[in-house]
Amino acid sequence: MAAVVDIAPPQPAATPSFRRLRAASRALEWLFAGLFAVFIAIAGGSLWILWLYQGTLITVGPRGGWISTTTPPPDFIPFRAWPLAEKLAYTPDVLFRAAPTILLFWCLRSLFQGYGRGQVFTARNAGLIQAMGVCLIVDAAAPFLCHLILSATGYEIDRMWAHMAALQELVLGAVVFVVALVMQAGHEIEEDREGFV
Repeated sequence: MAAVVDIAPPQPAATPSFRRLRAASRALEWLFAGLFAVFIAIAGGSLWILWLYQGTLITVGPRGGWISTTTPPPDFIPFRAWPLAEKLAYTPDVLFRAAPTILLFWCLRSLFQGYGRGQVFTARNAGLIQAMGVCLIVDAAAPFLCHLILSATGYEIDRMWAHMAALQELVLGAVVFVVALVMQAGHEIEEDREGFV
């Protein structure tokens, strides 16, 4: 007769620092859930402005967006004046530019949700952190990639797409990605140690 013993992974001790980690993680989970919802609303609002907005409060020109109650400069165009082909060209641009930020906040919410449950050094968390690094890298590269595509179509309006913050975000994304790989390697080493009981 064979017996199967299920050895659950050891849970961290309920030390004061661990309790603080769980409490702070629950607060951050709610914060990132809220930011996730806000950025979905911003993406939806951007599509609404692109397709349905009829006013002149928000316009776009070669130096970026213009929000003002005064008359915009002559080279700035209200969205209602955009031709259908241009709106079709910018719809995937809006979605592609919004997706990395939305996914980043979803990953952060999921990460801190796990921390709040006491799941700290897990393969799941390493995967979430790796996904966050990818999101940061894609978000940094998105303005340049969209500029190339829109320039090729002839519909590029905003030529002020290059910012130093994108380079910083690219480097940060690469660092976060490598940190996730280190966490994954540490988790695998820990699993190997637990196997030799």
